[in-house]
Amino acid sequence: MTCTFLKCHVPSAENTKAARNEEGRIVAMGMTTTPPVGGSFPEAYRDIPQVAVTQLGQTALTQHEIESVFDMAVELVCHVLDVEYAKVLRQSTAGEPLLLVAGCGWQEHVQVGKTTVPDDSGSQAGYTLISNGPVIVGDLSREERFAGPRLLVDHAVVSGISVAIPGRERPFGVVGAHTRFPRRFTSEEVNFLQSVAYILGSAVENHRIRAQVEQRAGYEAALADCAQSLLASTGEDRLELALEALLTATKATYVFVERNVMDPELGFCSQTVAEVEQEGAPDYEDSDFWELVPWDRMPTSRAHLEQGNPFMLIPDMLEGVEFELYAADPIPVKSELDIPIFVGGEWAGLIGFADMTIIRHWTDNDLSLLATAAKMIGAFWERDAANDRLEEMNLAKDEFLASISHELRTPLTSVMGYAQLLRDSDDRLTEPQRHEAAAAVLKQAGDLNQIVDDLLVAAKAEMGELTVNRVPVNLFAQASQVLEEYRGQKVSDIRLRGGATRATGDPTRVRQIFRNLITNALRYGGESIRMEFLDIDQRAVARVIDNGQGVAPEDRERIFLPRQRSSTAPGLTAALGLGLTISHQLAQLMGGDLTYRYEERESIFEFSLPVLN
Repeated sequence: MTCTFLKCHVPSAENTKAARNEEGRIVAMGMTTTPPVGGSFPEAYRDIPQVAVTQLGQTALTQHEIESVFDMAVELVCHVLDVEYAKVLRQSTAGEPLLLVAGCGWQEHVQVGKTTVPDDSGSQAGYTLISNGPVIVGDLSREERFAGPRLLVDHAVVSGISVAIPGRERPFGVVGAHTRFPRRFTSEEVNFLQSVAYILGSAVENHRIRAQVEQRAGYEAALADCAQSLLASTGEDRLELALEALLTATKATYVFVERNVMDPELGFCSQTVAEVEQEGAPDYEDSDFWELVPWDRMPTSRAHLEQGNPFMLIPDMLEGVEFELYAADPIPVKSELDIPIFVGGEWAGLIGFADMTIIRHWTDNDLSLLATAAKMIGAFWERDAANDRLEEMNLAKDEFLASISHELRTPLTSVMGYAQLLRDSDDRLTEPQRHEAAAAVLKQAGDLNQIVDDLLVAAKAEMGELTVNRVPVNLFAQASQVLEEYRGQKVSDIRLRGGATRATGDPTRVRQIFRNLITNALRYGGESIRMEFLDIDQRAVARVIDNGQGVAPEDRERIFLPRQRSSTAPGLTAALGLGLTISHQLAQLMGGDLTYRYEERESIFEFSLPVLN
């Protein structure tokens, strides 16, 4: 291996000859050495190791690349301790092998970032991690505490010393010095290596803090870009642009957003609505594997997300149908983080971060910042939904105003026509003709009065000022009185069944409800119309039934909402789209209800009030 900091080549054990004193120190080596670029370490470092420690400490404070600090450390160790080999090993997780992250003097087949040493009693490094102090080896072949690992045996190591590098919660790893000759290490040399280990530990922690600060700054910048993209008023790719910012900050392989939908065939599903990937990563857009997936195939993920909890998953650790789902993924990932998205307090979907190369560990700070992105997307969806509702309301308002104009003009035109006829042709009209014209004027005036009543009731309801009286009322009698108003309009075909049903309510509002229901049946119902009156469970009930085609299934849940008109018009009552809304509000204000159902090819509007005790 080439010493990266000093750029000096140390030959292998087979072709290196060294002259040593009685303490095992090198006094001469029969080898050729490439002079280091920029010079070598001063001899004072050997004579006064603390000078070398100070230099390493200063470098650790100013050098942002932690790898460079490791490289300098192993070269200092080789130089100051006068040994052929030095190493820094890192252990990411307890129990995992230690990875070589810096070395000096090792043969070319030993590679930084690839060579590992086992974490067990079979290695000096593994033993060092569980020791409370430095581990000194005089003769590895006679060592009884542990066996010599392959790395040391292959290099004919005889003596050595190793110290654990401290970490926040557990040791970061090990720094070690080794020689092929018997060696007695002094207390000063042991203290030197311990000082190197402490400096490396501090450097690792400083690097962690610096990286965390930089990552947080990157996340905050990404969140700002994300917010800017989502707040843009136009652009179909707003969500993708937001995800691009998060992809850059997290360095994940993929970032994606899925939304909960109800599929008529698959049921409750998660549907991918946006995704971005790192340059060079396989394109998920070429696969429809995750386009629409039932949540019953992801039960563990769903259990976490619908409770508002992030879910960090490793596909190989999943079980059952969820394991089978991820195992079938044509573009498999190593790890994934899913964060729930809520809209209006309801779980609406998720934002996911997937990595194809590593099992990633996300910190609480990561989760906090990424959860903010999920909230932004939830607000984005909520704003879009509000905009859609506003557009619908504006459209409904325009239709409503157009309908008012039409509905008012129709009876007014009739009234004006008949009034002009009576004025200009009175002497030429027979008595029956005058009566017919007057009756028509009266009827159209009644229609106008009904429209005005509906408008006034709707206005009071919106202002919260709608009130009703509660007095004894006979539903059958009130319905009969309303039918008298429709004389000559197929009312003779409307059959009444049942008898007096006495309830508590407001007679004026009861008649208004009946008037709207009968108008609805006459305009949009079938040829057969009937009314039924009965008492059911302390409720006085009146039903208006017709054999028309009924309200379309997709409209049945909204027919009592303000200003709703079906795309097919029949079944949605009252000319202005107000009749059923007003009737429903009035029924509930009187302690009753108004419902709709379609049974046995008949539309049934059921109006109920409390029975008169």
